[in-house]
Amino acid sequence: MAWRIGRLICGAPSVFCWLNLVSISLWGQPSEPGNVPDCRPCSFSPGGQFPVYQFTFVLNQDRIVTAIEVTQDSQFIQRLPVTGMEPTGAKEDFFFGGVDINFDGLLDLMLIVRRGVANAYAAYWLFDPQQGKFTALGTYPVFRVDAGKRQLSTYERGGSAGLIHDSKEYAFVDGKLTVMREEKQEATRQAGVFRNVVRQRVNGVMKVLKTEMVKAPR
Repeated sequence: MAWRIGRLICGAPSVFCWLNLVSISLWGQPSEPGNVPDCRPCSFSPGGQFPVYQFTFVLNQDRIVTAIEVTQDSQFIQRLPVTGMEPTGAKEDFFFGGVDINFDGLLDLMLIVRRGVANAYAAYWLFDPQQGKFTALGTYPVFRVDAGKRQLSTYERGGSAGLIHDSKEYAFVDGKLTVMREEKQEATRQAGVFRNVVRQRVNGVMKVLKTEMVKAPR
């Protein structure tokens, strides 16, 4: 059982709007992604008929998670390596939990490994119900999950007050995470002018839908 606390406090596309939603279970463990001081262990079930799994962080001296050990009733299941994580301060929480990103009704895993002023990046693992284990998907900007459209999206804010940005929409095609649409806006050699390019996947191929020049507001 879990409660979701917090609220959406901004309207612009930003991962930090989503990060203000924190779920805490009866035992202080995340059944959905949320802030945790540590996982030694965190416990929740992927859902369905699957039992509760325990997830234990393996930390180094800089409070970098180097691996997540997965057990079930003290029986070792697997060890999930974590790469590219930045140090976590002694008083900082980790952001970890289960989230269904492939829309099969079962919780996958996410762990934020890098955070900046505007962007955050997470490592993801998909739950394989046939094996009862998790498989690495990779590290991505934190996904926004739209269960209704069965779609994931990301937004990366760059410089120039957000005039430089990159957004993507993804779907699982034949079990593989695939970019379906991308909008990328970059600086040009001309001061205050940016190139905006929109691409969309058509018949399995990414094609340019639109290219335009955008001027910074004065």
